[in-house]
Amino acid sequence: MGQWRDGLCRVRDIDYNPWEVLEVPECREVILPNSDEKIQRMAKIYFLLSEKIKEMVNDDFIPVSIAGDCVSTLGVLAGLQKAGKQPERILWLDAHGDFHTWETTQTKYIGGMPLAMLVGRGDQRIVEMAGLKPYPEGQIVLADGRDLDPGEKEALQNSKVTRCRIADISKHLPRQDESIYFHWDTDVVDAEKEMPALKYHVKSGPSFSDMKALFESLANRNIVAISVSAWHEEKDLHNKTATASLSLLNDLGVNISFT
Repeated sequence: MGQWRDGLCRVRDIDYNPWEVLEVPECREVILPNSDEKIQRMAKIYFLLSEKIKEMVNDDFIPVSIAGDCVSTLGVLAGLQKAGKQPERILWLDAHGDFHTWETTQTKYIGGMPLAMLVGRGDQRIVEMAGLKPYPEGQIVLADGRDLDPGEKEALQNSKVTRCRIADISKHLPRQDESIYFHWDTDVVDAEKEMPALKYHVKSGPSFSDMKALFESLANRNIVAISVSAWHEEKDLHNKTATASLSLLNDLGVNISFT
């Protein structure tokens, strides 16, 4: 949410891949009480992220972004668009819908809005400042979205977004060569043993083995970018959740670049 956290930097110490930290020196505050300032900071960070994604794509890499929240997807998609590589499909894995607007949300948490923002609904300030053009709803697959608030549920039902269970994803990706932007919010997994530091954990979801099978099945797909909404790094004792998450990413087996 535009506030400085450095816990995810530990990924560089535990993974063999060459992760790079997106440095924004002027954004070092750990608390931002002003909501407008948060929006401005987030937009700045995601604009810089979009430029980095564009650079990686132009160098023929498949970029992978690990960030603290799902709103960072706006920067990733903007970068793909700037590189002339808008994906034909977005596959969005999340226990939640992320389809709120200010009119439907009860918590006023902007982290519950990015998928709606991405398609042109609700608050578009970050979208516009990051340089993102709204994405077509009918090209999005949301799995599994098992924890929806009433207003959000109605909005999704009245949208063109496809919703499905994890086990049915392949049915909604009919073409093997279709270009896919793959977003994974780690809270979609219900695996407290393997991943004990998940944020916003929701029961009755896919197991770790279910996710491993899914990631392996996606290894032959035309994935053009990957983003991860991460675990609770401050609570990740011995980096157990980070290690499990990285192992799933590596199951995708694609030529990736990391930031």
